[in-house]
Amino acid sequence: MNEIKKTLAILKARWPEVTLIVGLTILLPFLSKLLTKLKYDSALSLTALTACFQLALMVIRTMLRSGFLRTVYLEGQKRQTIAVLLRTGLHFLWRMIVLGLLYAIPLLTLTLLSIRLVGKPTAPGETGILHNISFLVINIILMKFILLLPALVIVLDCRAFESFKFLKKCRLRDAGGLIVLFCFNMAFPYLWMFSRTLYGTTTRPQLIFRIVTSITTCFIGLIIAVTAVRFVASLHLAYDSGPRSPNSQDLPGEQFKSSLED
Repeated sequence: MNEIKKTLAILKARWPEVTLIVGLTILLPFLSKLLTKLKYDSALSLTALTACFQLALMVIRTMLRSGFLRTVYLEGQKRQTIAVLLRTGLHFLWRMIVLGLLYAIPLLTLTLLSIRLVGKPTAPGETGILHNISFLVINIILMKFILLLPALVIVLDCRAFESFKFLKKCRLRDAGGLIVLFCFNMAFPYLWMFSRTLYGTTTRPQLIFRIVTSITTCFIGLIIAVTAVRFVASLHLAYDSGPRSPNSQDLPGEQFKSSLED
């Protein structure tokens, strides 16, 4: 829990960046839904515009988040400008995209397997309790990869595929708080599904509950990501990353790295 407190101190000190990242994550589905209500000449042009808008926001969010995590590793609580976050995040953009694809492949495979075992949903739009449980189980199985691979890429500045060889040097059981937070964050969004049975699907309490759930999930996800970066940094893994990232000379991280040893 001590590491979680240190993570919260960093997020508190850098609250403008945290607000921006969480806000973009929350606004993405709402803004995309707003676009669908606008009038266009054809459904095809509307679909294309919505897809481009979503893609642009996802890229910006990924760059901001990656830049935030890298600067947390290098300088801890020191606030950074949006330009620094974007420039730093651009260095890791394709690596995060590759990690996302590597996560999607086993997730899709295991999901299809679970559907064959559990059966298809009984009604459109309803996943069912067994499908929700199977999704949670799949993510728990992939937990080490989900938590540590992005953190390894951020800390070591290595390529996505190279991060796999360092996994065996990371004992996830040494970060018990990280595991608890991950499992809680995976299960927490499903409270919204249970709220539908209490308040219906379109009532104001249900909408408020959904927004609060989304904000909480995103914030806890950022806590998990920062804690994972700090955990990997504390292992002092040796890796020759070759040329340094574009702004690494502007972000000397020795002071923060030494603080991990305290």
